Amino acid sequence: MSESLPSPRQLFHMLDSGRLTQEQFREAMAQHAREVIVEMEEDHLNPAMAFIEQMMSRRAASKLLKKHDETLIREVLLALSDLSDFPPGRWLWNAGHPHIPLHAFFRSHKEPVFRIASLEAAPQTVAVIVEYGISGMPKVLHKEEIRLRRDRRNQLGLERRRSL
Repeated sequence: MSESLPSPRQLFHMLDSGRLTQEQFREAMAQHAREVIVEMEEDHLNPAMAFIEQMMSRRAASKLLKKHDETLIREVLLALSDLSDFPPGRWLWNAGHPHIPLHAFFRSHKEPVFRIASLEAAPQTVAVIVEYGISGMPKVLHKEEIRLRRDRRNQLGLERRRSL
């Protein structure tokens, strides 16, 4: 999977601002579609592992939902998807769509891993600790603290970010 390919959300922004042609946009979106199809084929070939991953993802989402509103969690995921150098953003770009189950955005063991270790929300700021990378390899699993702040339009945006 290409780490350099921007998320679909970023591609839409690039298209709207004129930094991308229609043809470049279509090709990049086709690449994303091919990656999704490959994952679906892998899940079809190993349904037991796909089921276990789904249950673990549901559990991760459930833990967050006990403490936070689903709207806030989706808003945080969308803000993370806008970060240009945040590889998991490629899988979070459509978190704002309520018809997609929240657990679909968490990847407990499936490569690439994406977990939210903690989430602390205040009225104007959100502090989130995320883990992402390759499972089972501590040097490749990145852990970051990301602080988001609301702007004048009430949108969450990056305030600061640091590796842990």
